[in-house]
Formats: sequence, C-alpha cells, structure tokens
Amino acid sequence: MIIRKNITLENIHLKKLEPLLNKNEGNLSAAIRDSVDIADVVLQQYGTIEKAISNITSETKKLTEREKSIESGKNVLICSQVFQWMLKWTKGIPIDPEIMEELLDPLKINTISELDKQVNAISRESGWNCEVSIFCMDDMEPETAAVTITGENELYRDFLAQLVIMFLVYNKGLDIDVIHGRATSVRIDLKKLEEGKRCCAANEHFGYLKDVVFEFASKKDFWKNLIEIYRSMNYNMVSIHKDQYEEILAGNVFVDKGIFESLSRQHISSIPHQEFLSLLKKTHESMQLIDKIELFDNEINIYHNYKLEKAVQRLLEYYISLLNANGHQYEGKYSTSLIVLSHACCRT
Repeated sequence: MIIRKNITLENIHLKKLEPLLNKNEGNLSAAIRDSVDIADVVLQQYGTIEKAISNITSETKKLTEREKSIESGKNVLICSQVFQWMLKWTKGIPIDPEIMEELLDPLKINTISELDKQVNAISRESGWNCEVSIFCMDDMEPETAAVTITGENELYRDFLAQLVIMFLVYNKGLDIDVIHGRATSVRIDLKKLEEGKRCCAANEHFGYLKDVVFEFASKKDFWKNLIEIYRSMNYNMVSIHKDQYEEILAGNVFVDKGIFESLSRQHISSIPHQEFLSLLKKTHESMQLIDKIELFDNEINIYHNYKLEKAVQRLLEYYISLLNANGHQYEGKYSTSLIVLSHACCRT
C-alpha cells in the first residue's frame, strides 16, 4: 500500500539528493526511498545518527604520517601479542645501528630535546603507552644525562630504553653509569665516555646475547647436539681442552694455561692476579671442573664432588701449580668436598 504524504525540502536538501535524483532520472519519490534505504543500513551498522556521522567522518579523515607509512609498506601493523613475543625472545640482542637510524635519524635530531620529542611521538603512535623524559644540562653536547622511562609493560620500556640509550651512545658519546629499576619505571644515568674509550656498559646491558646468538646461528648443529648431551646428563659433564685431554690419556701432568692466555690475550704470568682469579672462577665453574669457587682476600675455597682421595689430591696440586704459573704461591688443604688454598707469597 502506498501512502502519500507532503514533505518540505529546502534547496540544501535537494542539492544533497542530486546523486540519487540523477540515478532515478529526476524521480523525487524514488530518490527519497533510496535515501531511506541508505539511512536504514547505516543505522543498523552504527546504532545512532550521531555515531554514524562520527565514524564515517573519522574514516575519511586525513591519514597520519604513521598511517601513510603503513599504507606505503614502510611500516607494518603487528598484533601486540606477537610484538611482545618478539621482544621477549630477542632480549639481549642489540638493534643494528642501521635500523636505529631508520627510527631515529641522527641527521634530523641534533638536540636532546628533539630526541625526547621524537621518541615520545614514536611511543605514542605505536601504542606502547610509555613516557620518556631526558634530563641534562647541555641540550647539544651533554656530559651527563638521566633518562627516565615510565610504563606498565616492561618489554616496551626496555625496548624504548635501548632506542634512547644507544642513540646517545652512538651520537653523543655517552655510556651507562647507573641503572635504577622500579616496578613501572626505569631510570638510567649516563656519563661521557673518557677519551679513547669504547662503550662497554650499554653494549653489555643491551647486547649480552649478541655473541652467543651469532655463534649458535653459525654452528647450529654443534650447539643443538651439545645442549642435548648436557641436558640428558643433567649437566654432569666436564669440558677440557683437547690438548689437555691428550696429556691425560698419555698419563702426563698438565697445567692448562692456554684457556686463560686465550681469553685474556696475554701470558699467564702477566695477568693481574685478581683478574686471573675472576677468570679462574668463571672458566672452571662454566667448564664444571668443580662445583663452585669462592674468592676471599687471601684465601680461595674450591667446592667439588669428587669421591676418590687421590683425585682430590691431584686437583689440589693442579690448582697450586696453576696459581704458581700466575706468579703466586699458595698452600692448600682438602676435605671430602672442599679444597682451601691460602695465599703464601708472590713473585715480584
């Protein structure tokens, strides 16, 4: 049934109906019916006229720079869960300097305040919900700086910290001095590198797995097999140099100096004693020759789980010979699970 009713339209409304009038060859009733059908679809999708207008307007708004970069393919949109998974399993692997420069171009960022502004813009546009604050006395060439990053997500905070700190390392000659961690924030104090010194603290903090990952990637089969062996034996394995193993097979007494000279790149007698002791603890605990080494002012405690007394005696003699090769004389005694070495004197 067709019900005819009179309606009043102003010129502005007729102007808006022109596309529909042209479609219906000037038939106003048909144009009105089309507009009603369109309004019905929009209301079903958005619920109210106000929401429809708001959403349709926002959909046709001008794209932001980040949206343009996604549309062009320079950036990609990624699920937050996937991004967090990537951050978790790449922690300890530093960002390549080339990628850093794509995010923070040193040719466009000359001052600390510009860096502060740019990093916060990246965080905001990327949805990381982290706030960066950089304080320093000199905006161009600071001697010191304090970087504070706040945010609920620790992975986002650490990633943003790496961007800021490594930019300051590469472009302002700073390095990490002290790190203060809190539940929802981290503050990192930096200081100027001494003349001729290379950045160490920042590389160690953000890139502690760099060499490990490189070695694993270059010799995947070796490391996968080695991990399988160690894990199956519950890590009850001892690792020694092949030359030392050959001497043991031949029944000879052998003091393994090579590993210390290789790591320190100097003769064993030239390694400073405290540095040598730290190296001894690090290598022998990792090689699992013993369980643990405790270092005191003039005493060394070596914990082991060897059962044969003759083996423990040989171990005591081995450590005394090794320390003597470093230029220091020690006296020792042993028990069922402990060797105690006391510093007697040293060569000048």
